[in-house]
Amino acid sequence: MTSDKAKQPGIPIAVISDGKPGHENQSLGTAERVPNSNVILLRHKLREGLKEGLLRAQVGLSGGRIVHPRALLRYAFQESEINRLVAHSPRAVIAAGTPSASLCILAGRLTGAKTCICMKPSMLPLSMFDLAIVPAHDNPPDEPNILRTLAAPNRVSPENLAKEADRWWDELPAGDRIVSWIIGGPSASARFDETHVLGGLLETLVWARQHGWQVWLSTARRTPVSLEEGIAKIARGYPALTWMLLWHRDQRNPLYAMFARSRLAIVTSDSVSMIAEAASAGKGPLVYQAGASTDPSAKPSKHDRMLENLIEAGYGAQASTSNDLLEKMQRLITGKEEFPVLNDTDKAAERLFELLRD
Repeated sequence: MTSDKAKQPGIPIAVISDGKPGHENQSLGTAERVPNSNVILLRHKLREGLKEGLLRAQVGLSGGRIVHPRALLRYAFQESEINRLVAHSPRAVIAAGTPSASLCILAGRLTGAKTCICMKPSMLPLSMFDLAIVPAHDNPPDEPNILRTLAAPNRVSPENLAKEADRWWDELPAGDRIVSWIIGGPSASARFDETHVLGGLLETLVWARQHGWQVWLSTARRTPVSLEEGIAKIARGYPALTWMLLWHRDQRNPLYAMFARSRLAIVTSDSVSMIAEAASAGKGPLVYQAGASTDPSAKPSKHDRMLENLIEAGYGAQASTSNDLLEKMQRLITGKEEFPVLNDTDKAAERLFELLRD
């Protein structure tokens, strides 16, 4: 359980976050799965740019020999937050994403804690960290301090799924024949076609009405408002869509409750973090291609490689057309094809726990 109280029983761990949900969930998920962990969270507003780049260069060029880590931490934190970090006496500091990487190293040097980075930061060698948790699609080297994963760690656990199911119980409809639709949006690393996504959703709703299933739906921060408006318009004509949350109206996250209650999760292919969460919940996922097909001779992106690695390892399926989507959905909900639970987060926490016991 996350706590901000210093010097409580357990293994003290500090998480440094830029506030982005995907980054924060990776770090918190790893920290919270360490047995008997006592976690504090420190958020900063440092973003990639001149100020952050200079700080990262200074830390990188130091080779880890940082004389005044407290002074450099003031680039991102108030003195009171630095004092809270020191008072917590962390044995490990965890961060994810490039803007938090140098701060993780500085916090480790200030407190004597082990440092753990999730993802591969830019311009900072992984050798500077005691542990680096890096997805295979980033092609990390085979080094003793590197743990290679299929996807990103997250906060999905049986306890969190049950907790969220209870918290949302009165709001979500009754029933167990449920397919969840999770929709992301455009990103720098993935294509996104609103018409294509809406077409797959409509076919799912028609199928659900014919076969007596419910469809629950959630959009996300990156979902275009125009797509949310389109979903709201069609909702009135498709009774199988029994519940939906549109991010730009509600700004809440129901995903864990949806995963806990649904038989299958359909996730648009743009969102690495939501795909990893669905896989960690054992709900497939069935990844629906969010963009139109591209030149097959084009070199796969990191994002494409992550999906390929995940699916080749048996943790999901992918559909590029609405017909393909319905066929694979039918196989999954009838039990003709099942997926195991992705346990990357457990592996990351176990590796960190071993490091702290040494």
